[in-house]
Amino acid sequence: MPLETAATLPAEEVDTILSRAAEIAAEYLRGHGDRSAVVNPCATPKQIREQITLMPGREGRSIEAVLDDVTRVLELSPRTGHAGWCNQLFGGYDLTGVVGEWMAAILNSTMATYEAAPVATIIEHAMIEKMCALAGFEPGEGIFTPGGSISNLMAVLAARLAADSDSNRTGLAGAKPMAMFTSTESHYSILRGAMIAGLGTDAARRVDIDHEGRMVPEALEAAIGEAIREGYRPIFVCATAGTTVYGAYDPIEPIADIAQRHGMWLHVDGAYGGSTLLSPTHRHLLSGIERADSLTWCPHKMMGLPLACSALLVRRDGWLAQCNTSGAEYLFHDQPNACYDMGEMSLQCGRRMDALKLWLTWQHFGDDGFAARIDQLFDLAQRFAAMVRERPGFRLVRDVSSCNVLFHCVPWSLRDAQPSPEQLDLATRTIRERVMASGRVMINYAPVEGVAAFRMVLVNPRATDDDLRLYLDEIETAAAGL
Repeated sequence: MPLETAATLPAEEVDTILSRAAEIAAEYLRGHGDRSAVVNPCATPKQIREQITLMPGREGRSIEAVLDDVTRVLELSPRTGHAGWCNQLFGGYDLTGVVGEWMAAILNSTMATYEAAPVATIIEHAMIEKMCALAGFEPGEGIFTPGGSISNLMAVLAARLAADSDSNRTGLAGAKPMAMFTSTESHYSILRGAMIAGLGTDAARRVDIDHEGRMVPEALEAAIGEAIREGYRPIFVCATAGTTVYGAYDPIEPIADIAQRHGMWLHVDGAYGGSTLLSPTHRHLLSGIERADSLTWCPHKMMGLPLACSALLVRRDGWLAQCNTSGAEYLFHDQPNACYDMGEMSLQCGRRMDALKLWLTWQHFGDDGFAARIDQLFDLAQRFAAMVRERPGFRLVRDVSSCNVLFHCVPWSLRDAQPSPEQLDLATRTIRERVMASGRVMINYAPVEGVAAFRMVLVNPRATDDDLRLYLDEIETAAAGL
């Protein structure tokens, strides 16, 4: 299609193309409710290259031909919205969130200045105010980011500046080495944050956990003492609300006591579990959150928003601009609404309107709707754990405290004896490989004290008891003959 024609499509053709795209999307989303649908098509790189036109040519193709490729992209991709997907810390789908994504794409502007995105800017401020209020950060402030890893990085950078007010200007050369602390089960982005912030990985001290995967406050105190004796200055501690493997919530109150005593920045990585603040039943898991200096919260996990939807909240109003301002007179002008500009609060200039989809979905669900969703996810995890306990050959690895269920399936050949850790590890990896190849469900595994265990993540409220039983059936079938 000639460039000038593609750029000036008549209105009726725009309608036709958008209608076709909506049909493709609707048909795909309807398939998430088909329990016989293939969840994991197991597409190989060779199949993808053969079935999709990957390399653009010198001449363009019709939009209709490109949309045919879109259909094949959907067919070859895992169905993350299906109840048979429990592979990561996200799953399911929400139509209002999808519409919010479309709104952002149609508006197609940056969130750097109020001038470029006036409505989206006010909406983002409102969503941040709402989230800060739930966390007890009042007045507080925040910014939407590309994901939890960037939110965590920004928290590390904020802590560095709080510890050394000249660090943004002079760097860290010649300064006393700084130490940061996080549990052995925390997200890898905390370690990466130490690298990017110039603190070095040696500065990131890993703190022991208890049997349920929670940071041990006494171990934190000991780690801080050791770092001080080695000549480090403790500046940052990260408590995790919903660890990736265990789904554990670190005890914030005693960690906050320790952080306060040593003058450290307390960050809570609630990328996964921050949404629990919406549930009056379960928000006690984040007791003490109002004492934190910052909080990472990803609504694209338990709240079911499309990826990515993540925010960093900070208790100190004005701190984000202090951390990130570098000046850009060509962009930030002295004008009546400049006080709403968010560009200097972020690591980014071009930034998506991710707050739109959260605003639209929150308007639809309300606080009570999201509370019911969170409670349902916790209940799903308890029901699945009960099924694991009742089924011969299946063993829970840990008690269930949130939405993650860790378990083993012991093959028949090993049930008459006590299987070794090596045997359980090999069995889990082998069974999981077979389950993935069958294509009906997708479930991941993770090491627990060095032994692979199945990790079931219940974040799709559309899952039924029949869906949960299907996972166990598929695993049991895959274990046959081992």
